Amino acid sequence: MTVRLGEAALHARARDLREETSPPLSPRGIFPGWYVVAGAFLVLMVGFGAIYSYAAFAEGIAAEFGSSRGSVTLVYALSGASCFFVSALTGPLADRIGARVLAGAGMLLVGLGLMVAATARTLVEVYVGYGVLTGLGTGFAYVPAMAAVQRWFVAHRGLASGLAVSGIGIGTALVPPATDALSVLGDWRVAFVASGALAALVGLGGAALLRPVPGRAPECPARPTPPPVVGGRDFAFAYAGTLLVSLPATLPHALLVATARDLGIGWHEAVALLGLIGLGTIAGRCAIAVLADAVGRRGVFLACCAGMAMSMLVWALAADEAVLQAFALGFGALQGGFVALLPAFVADSFGARSVGGVLGVLYTSRGVALLAAPPALAFGIALLAGHALPLVAIAALGMAGTLLLARVRRGAVSAAAPPADRR
Repeated sequence: MTVRLGEAALHARARDLREETSPPLSPRGIFPGWYVVAGAFLVLMVGFGAIYSYAAFAEGIAAEFGSSRGSVTLVYALSGASCFFVSALTGPLADRIGARVLAGAGMLLVGLGLMVAATARTLVEVYVGYGVLTGLGTGFAYVPAMAAVQRWFVAHRGLASGLAVSGIGIGTALVPPATDALSVLGDWRVAFVASGALAALVGLGGAALLRPVPGRAPECPARPTPPPVVGGRDFAFAYAGTLLVSLPATLPHALLVATARDLGIGWHEAVALLGLIGLGTIAGRCAIAVLADAVGRRGVFLACCAGMAMSMLVWALAADEAVLQAFALGFGALQGGFVALLPAFVADSFGARSVGGVLGVLYTSRGVALLAAPPALAFGIALLAGHALPLVAIAALGMAGTLLLARVRRGAVSAAAPPADRR
């Protein structure tokens, strides 16, 4: 029975490769998969640009509502957690109905969430708008868009994923200049209104580009349920490992600005660190993705996980702006590699046919990390009067997650790339 199941898995993965064949070039001579990459880039830029801009407005929100750092940090935690928790639904749905409708609805939710936050009269309303609605909208787009990219590419899957998730880096890098530009219009409320309108417009354009592979029917189960592989040993290692590695991945966007301010660094200089993270992720997602396709995605992915975890020690020991700037760039590159290669790691390990469902369930682990880690670190800093010891603990947990991911067995994927990816 075990041998038969193993043979069935091999045949299923071979079928995945056969079915990922190349459709004709577009009338302009461009492989259509790159339009899908562009669409994913835009929706991720909009969604995560909204989520990661939290740090630029945290002080203003806290001052208006008289809230503590830990309380306001929950805004970011809720947005990130909502994004990844809803992927357990949107991932399987993407396998069933495709990415366009889900991503389009998500972009409208992002715009609505920012509008709700702009009119908030209590911090709870900010939680609902900027936290939950913006997070849900990003979650409706993220996994469906990344799953669509995985289906179009095999040999260059790492590069395609890297270019797509570079939208997250661009969205982060735009936070400082966008904040300065929007400050001319008024306070954070006016900025949210303008951002909400722009997010819906650009996001819908990106969603329209998320076309399915021609001639390949989506998975059509009776209900949008996760694929059977989700219950296996390897998926358990992948889930636990992703959760632990996501702890260091989530923290700088939430608290680097605050810890920089604690060191006496000015507000503009502290917010500029977010832009450096964004620039680092852009370089990391492109350069590391190309390297991964050339020398092996699995090894490069695990190296990014370990490096990202150990970078927390640099943040813990940083005593001036220059060290924090170096940390922001280095962390950004490693986190960019982690985010870019995680979908490819999953597709390589579990197959591309039901990658939306597998990613959707797996990404709930990132939701747990986002919900727990930023408030925990904020309260840990307050309790211990410093961020060094909490960050050392986070580094150790991230390394443990890397070891768990290394235990996920390699997928039985044919070395022969289909015509779709020989271009």
